[in-house]
Amino acid sequence: MIASSDAWSRSAAEVWLPTGPEMAEIDRVAVERGAADERVLIEAAGREIARRISVRWPEGPVCALVGSGHNGADALAAGRTLLAWGRPMRFVLAGSGEPIPDARAGWPIALEPADQFLAAPPSEGVVLDGILGTGAAGPPRPEQARLIDAVNRMRLPVISIDGPSGADMTSGAIRGACVEADLTVCLGWPKFGLLREPARSHCGLIEAVEIGFPPIDPIPASRVITGRWVQTMLQTRSPTAHKGTSGYLLLAAGNRGMAGAAVLAARAADRAGAGIVRILGHPDNREIIQSAVPGAVFESWSDEPGRALAWAHALAIGPGLGVDSKRQQLVAQLLQQRTGQPAIIDADGLNAFQEDPDVLAELLAEGDVMTPHAGEMARLLGCSTPDIVDDPPAAVRQAVARFGCTVVLKGSPTLIGDRNGPTRVAVTGGPALAVGGTGDVLSGAIGGYLAGGYPAPEAASIASLLTGIGATTRGEMVGLVAEDIPDRIPEARRAVEELGSRRSDALLFASDPVRTST
Repeated sequence: MIASSDAWSRSAAEVWLPTGPEMAEIDRVAVERGAADERVLIEAAGREIARRISVRWPEGPVCALVGSGHNGADALAAGRTLLAWGRPMRFVLAGSGEPIPDARAGWPIALEPADQFLAAPPSEGVVLDGILGTGAAGPPRPEQARLIDAVNRMRLPVISIDGPSGADMTSGAIRGACVEADLTVCLGWPKFGLLREPARSHCGLIEAVEIGFPPIDPIPASRVITGRWVQTMLQTRSPTAHKGTSGYLLLAAGNRGMAGAAVLAARAADRAGAGIVRILGHPDNREIIQSAVPGAVFESWSDEPGRALAWAHALAIGPGLGVDSKRQQLVAQLLQQRTGQPAIIDADGLNAFQEDPDVLAELLAEGDVMTPHAGEMARLLGCSTPDIVDDPPAAVRQAVARFGCTVVLKGSPTLIGDRNGPTRVAVTGGPALAVGGTGDVLSGAIGGYLAGGYPAPEAASIASLLTGIGATTRGEMVGLVAEDIPDRIPEARRAVEELGSRRSDALLFASDPVRTST
């Protein structure tokens, strides 16, 4: 049945990330149930694609590569629209047959053979890639690969429909030739695989445009963490707020020689809004930490932590903690003796249990957050790192089932899973986060939001988006270090809070943090 009005209200405010098969099913069901006419969807897609070409490349000829499937029909409709607007057009048959359905709409359009295109490729203008769509699987066939290679050699601007031909829209894998696009126009929603490497590097700017799909139910397994969604999560402080109502965070971090990890996490927690941060660390680090984070309270972890536990609203455990048996005992003690406070467990807090993941599972609760990278996740799940990298959504689902808490699998993109909803995907930050200490910043920010009363999935989502924006700079990301990020969190939050109420007709995914968070 068609989605209920409640499902519609959800989908209108949310940006889903369907896989290739999920998108094909959405398309099939919409047409089969009469909710959307196939030809109407193709016409809407063609118009939106043509509009984006006209905005970015308003002059010059356009060469449309027309595959035999729906992608080819979309390309034909877009080219026909541009032709009607007066653009010089060239149409090339890029599949085994003409597209079904035919989108010529009575125009006398002839499709030239691929060999003719290869013998006389365009030397100016733009190329529209409609060779392969969401239903493609495996490497392109030899005749398609020749076209793709020719397109990449031309060095002309390329617009891909739904995804660059040759990219797997579910896994992000590239198994043969793949178009190198400047703009990818996703129809309905961005596709999950396009946010994963190596496909992401072939997409250029990604735009997701609405073409008339009805509400969907059941919903896809993943969704994007957008600025507008996070905007709905953010809480405002009462005029009578004080440090006690802002949240107390107990941060267990910083072994000898690792004071920096504790400093980064504490500064991020402060910038995320924690009222007070109390650091439980190695006694040799007292002077370093209190000099670097003067607003924090320091306690030696050789002291009994009971008083600090009773004081805290949330715990953050792990940055620079060390993995010896005493540290494992400390983590276990904190988790066992807490009285319901949520905890974020990261880095050495997880590594301390790499030989005993079942013990960690017994200590964690649904309101907690764990933030492994792929290697840490592999050790906790008893598999290899390539297993995690090959199918991160499956790894997140397995970890949620095993540990029962919110799981943040750090990577590009970062995936966040919990028991109660679709996987959340954070697309901000990217390569900018590939420096030491950024994980400590994320842990501290999540801890700050947990201390402020945010539920675990929301705390993880907000922190992932804002630290990602904070790590992103315009132009080249040269010289960024983790200590730059905490001070940018308030500015990133302000940018999200100031996003207008009107949604754009296109969702943009790029390195620009403002456009990414739209």
